[in-house]
Amino acid sequence: MPGNELIIVEYLLNNLGNIELPLLGIISEIGSPKNGPDYTILSRTTDIGQVISEDAKKKADIYLNGKGISLKQSGSSFSYNRLQRADLKNVYEMLNFNNIPNKLSQIDDEVSAFHNGQLDRRDRPWRNFFVEADFKALLNFLMMKGSPNNGISEHPAEFILEAPIIINSLDDIKVFTFDNYFNHYKDKFVVSIRRQWIGQDSRSEHARALGLSKKEGNLPWVFDNVVGQPRSGWKNDWNENDRKTVYFLMLTKLS
Repeated sequence: MPGNELIIVEYLLNNLGNIELPLLGIISEIGSPKNGPDYTILSRTTDIGQVISEDAKKKADIYLNGKGISLKQSGSSFSYNRLQRADLKNVYEMLNFNNIPNKLSQIDDEVSAFHNGQLDRRDRPWRNFFVEADFKALLNFLMMKGSPNNGISEHPAEFILEAPIIINSLDDIKVFTFDNYFNHYKDKFVVSIRRQWIGQDSRSEHARALGLSKKEGNLPWVFDNVVGQPRSGWKNDWNENDRKTVYFLMLTKLS
């Protein structure tokens, strides 16, 4: 979910039955996905705490009039977080892409070039790696339908709702089909190369990097030499020689 999901839900609840959105009509029902295929009806702002976030199994953040909705904050936003190299291979196979080894090698080469200081920025044009049909299929699957590890979601998203952090009027809210969203923003999407370190002084980030490094499919993006510096610094109880740089991808929409 974006950072403003609760603000969006609060605005919709406060105006329930009184606002009409494109593609959805007058909003008469708001729901929050449950563990399972059903959703819980929200009827007042005190119900907002039932909105569940940060669950990769749920592509729909909320339901409006029974339709699964992916919420996005206006401006820059992450379309998909922490895409692993192993996951990338899995989803290519799910989507029946052709010539998968070559497609993976293209991204491997760019990650390696970034690690070796040969690229001037970490946000890379998606056209460096994909023809448009493939990138659109990948983004559609990851944003709306499922995830590499969990397959098709019990809560797929049918529409995308975009709103700013502060909603001043109904005009601030935009509703898209995925096709419309992609066509509107396709020149804004980038593939962001991100890194973390085994041995960095953040328990969660160190553990995540260590976990990534243990998957065989991620090894092309794991480097024994340290490049960059974690903001948290380094762990005192971790051997300096055992530090590693580990990469993953973020699919990002720039403002």
